[in-house]
Formats: sequence, C-alpha cells, structure tokens
Amino acid sequence: MGLPRVRDILALPELLAGSPRVVAGAPGLEREVRWVHVSELRDIAQLLNGGELLLTTGIALDESHLALADYVRSLDDIHASGLVLESGRRFARVPASMARAADQRGFPVILLERQVRFVQVTEEAHGFIIDSQIQELRARQEIDQIFTELAVEGASATAIVSHAARMTGRPVLLVGRSRQLLALDAGPSSADVVLAGWRAVAEKIAPGTRSSSVEGNPSWLVTPVGARGDTWGLLAMMETVGAPSDRSRAVLERAAVGLALNRLAERDRESLEMQAQRLFLADLLSGSETAGSLGPRAEALGLPQPGRAFVAGCLRPAEPELRIPGLSEEARVREIAHLVAAAARQQRLDCLVGVTSQETVGMVLSLPNRLALIPTLSTLAQAVHTALRVHGAGDAVLAFGSRVEQLGQVRRSLAEAEQVLDSLRNPPPKAFYQLPDIRLRGLLHLLRHDQRLEMFCERELGPLLGAEPGEGGELLEALRTYLDSAGNKALAAARLGVSRPTIYARLNRLERLLQVDLDSPESRLSLQVALLAHEETRRER
Repeated sequence: MGLPRVRDILALPELLAGSPRVVAGAPGLEREVRWVHVSELRDIAQLLNGGELLLTTGIALDESHLALADYVRSLDDIHASGLVLESGRRFARVPASMARAADQRGFPVILLERQVRFVQVTEEAHGFIIDSQIQELRARQEIDQIFTELAVEGASATAIVSHAARMTGRPVLLVGRSRQLLALDAGPSSADVVLAGWRAVAEKIAPGTRSSSVEGNPSWLVTPVGARGDTWGLLAMMETVGAPSDRSRAVLERAAVGLALNRLAERDRESLEMQAQRLFLADLLSGSETAGSLGPRAEALGLPQPGRAFVAGCLRPAEPELRIPGLSEEARVREIAHLVAAAARQQRLDCLVGVTSQETVGMVLSLPNRLALIPTLSTLAQAVHTALRVHGAGDAVLAFGSRVEQLGQVRRSLAEAEQVLDSLRNPPPKAFYQLPDIRLRGLLHLLRHDQRLEMFCERELGPLLGAEPGEGGELLEALRTYLDSAGNKALAAARLGVSRPTIYARLNRLERLLQVDLDSPESRLSLQVALLAHEETRRER
C-alpha cells in the first residue's frame, strides 16, 4: 500500500527490457516514486517538486566532473527519487564523479544497458503509480470501515486492539496515561516477551508524543489515543520483523481513532445517564422528595429495590485535588464519576453515581441481602483506586455510610459518608473509611453548628483564645501537644523541641490562665474535646 518504490518501477517490463543496473546509491532504492519524468536539461532540478524518478540519455549534460557531481546533488536536494541514465547516446557508463556523489547521498543512479522507449516507460509507470494509489485508497477505506463499525457497535478496547493485531500480524497494546496496561494482543509472540520489550522503551516516550517510531530492541511504533485535547492513552505496535508497512501504520492510527471515538460515544451516552443520576442524588440529599416518589425514579435509573439493602458513598480527591492533565476542575470531577461508575460495572454492582458538589462524587449501591457488606465495599474500593491510578487521576479518599434497609433511609447513609469525608484528619491509609474510623471527631463535626458546643469551647478555652496573639498560639500549641502526648511532659517537650523547664513553665501558665489542674484526667479529657470541637468550628468558618 502507498506509493511504489524505485525498485518497484525498475521491475516494470519496459524498464526490465533495458537491463537496468544499479550503479550507485543502492540504499535509495526504497525511495517512493510519485512520478516518472523525462528531461535532458542540466538544470532540471529547479522545475521538479520532489518524488520524481528522472529518465535521461545525458546528452545535454556537462562532461566536467564537478558539473556532473553537482547535477546529482541538485536532484537529491529537491528530494527526487532517483536517476535512470540510458547508455550509448552520451555515456557508455556512469561517470565516476556522478557515482561518487550518488553514493555519498544514498541517491540511486541506474544505468540502462539497452535503449528503451521512454514514452512507454512513463505510460507504464504512471499507470502503476495510479493503480497503487487506488489500491491504497481502497485499503484505507476498508480499514476505516472496519474500525468505524467497531466503534459504532461499541466494541471494547480489547476487541479493537485484537483487530489491529490480527490485521497487521504484529503485537499491539494499549496503555493509559501513566503507562498501565489497558489491553494487549500479543499476536504470534509471547505476552511476556511483548511486555518486556515495551517496558524497555516506555520511559523513552515523552508525554504528548505524536505518532512516531521508538528505537529499541525491538522497536515500537506508537500513536496517541484521545480527542478534544484529552490524550488519555498510547497505542503501540511492536516491530517484530523489519519496519512496519504503510498499511500497518494506517491500521494502528485508525485503531487509535476508533478507540477515541468509542470512548467519546460511551462518555456521551453515560453523560445523559449520569446527569439523571446526579439529579437523583441531589434530590435525595436535599430531602425534597418522599421515599414513595424516589422509589420509581431509582427503579427507572436501574437501581433494584425488592430484597435489597442500600449503602451510600462519597469520593473526594486526596491532596489537594485530583489531577488529570489537560482537564478543567469540573471535567476532572466528571472524569472521576465515570471511572467510579466503570469500576462498579466491572464488579457487577448496581450503583448510581453522580457529582454531588464541586469536588465530590456520590454513589448509592443496591446490594443483595446475601452479600457481605465489608468485603463487597473493599472490592469496589480497590477497583476504584486501581482505575484512578491507571488513568493518571492520582489518589482519592473514599467513604461509605451505614447499611440501610429502605431507599428512604439512603439520605442518612449518604450524609454519614459526607460526614466521614469532612471529618478525616491525617487518617491511616485505608481503601475506604466509615463512621467508626472518625470516632469522637466525627461526633463533634456533626454538632459543629450547635450553639451549646460553641459555648462549651468558650468555657474551656476562652481565656486561652483571648490571650496575646503570640502567647496564645504558643500556649495553644503546647496544650495540644501535651494532650496528644497523654499528659507526658517529657514527650511533649521533645515533640515541641523545647527544654523541660520551658514546657513546665508553659503548662503552669496554662493552669493559671484556664484555672484547671492539668494532672487531672477529667480536665485533660474536657480540654481535648474542646480543642477538637474548636478545630471543627474554626475550619467550618
């Protein structure tokens, strides 16, 4: 497929009759031939566009060695395909200066031992070139049709990659933003060999790369996958034997387009579904609809109810936002929602997913009563975190509320999940969190708007909060560290990086200011609760 090479034109019957012999520049026989031109002009280069195979008798050429070498170089400078020189009329053989210049440039020079009809050569060659172009067009149309049909039919990424591998006879793989494997068809090779070869070159590929060959052992042909400015993956084909043909390149590039179209079509279809799910979750959180009206909507959205239990969850970017290069903040959160929905489908769980705030994704799971809750949530959470990593989305924090038996109670479960997310402070690394993980801090977060809690904080910490700015902050930090150290003054001094006399002095000052006995467990407990509550109300403000 594609334009014929110089060696293909030399194999045509009319030229074969002239006993063509490659005299110089043999590597250039792989140059493409766009046209075959006949000329005796010594300055013909300025009239050519590149890609021409020039036929000449040499009758008008200058015999000086310098002029003949310049003639060859001028043809190579404009990217002509090669020179066919007919012997007998001017030269019995190719002049040495011409051959040297051609070898230096890799520019093919062919000598015809016998005369041929140049008109017949051009007619035959142009017919061959046009036929090649028609065949290329038909082949591309066939490739386009195959991958367009796959995209329209909603074929999976694995199916599209497998088609590309079968059509090229070479291993093909698809990787995500962070180079995690998404699909692989090793073709005639071993998967282990293919993956080892890919790992050897993966680091050489810069982000945002265009279609190109990557040198290695073996080498690879790679092309980006994405649309609308969002390049989310790379499609790569291993060069098992020699360089890939034009057809193989076309297959790889069209497969990449098919993958991008497939993802866009899936995304557009899901967007309508997720809009409906987002509105459902918003109404659920607001309490604007009764359980009786929410039930039919949930059923219509694909959330089964009879014989089911429900649990709600929330996901939020970890620190400080979920980063996906090239996407806006709003698009990032939508991308997260799509990844969560895909992870739930992968686990065959009935789940509604939607964006519930500027940075939070909410979900409602409908689970058969026979399913154990914690193992199910663990499996889903691991699938979500894996999807985020594969697509370069970074880390996120996932929380779930309590299991409830009726759809009308899901609002409470969703509120609990949001409460858990809001209350987490430097939590131990876990796949997901629930109310038991936040303990007292969760209760204080829930009561943060209660005036009685504010009054309690004022009673316990008021004198400290009203102290001089510098002293107040220093004493507050000393109190917090002392309480976190379970009343161990030596440990508190070490954590603060001060001497023991200094911590003793600060604690004495606290006792006088707050009028408490810091050696009393009850006093320390009361102050600890007040500090936690103060942190929650201050963060809320």
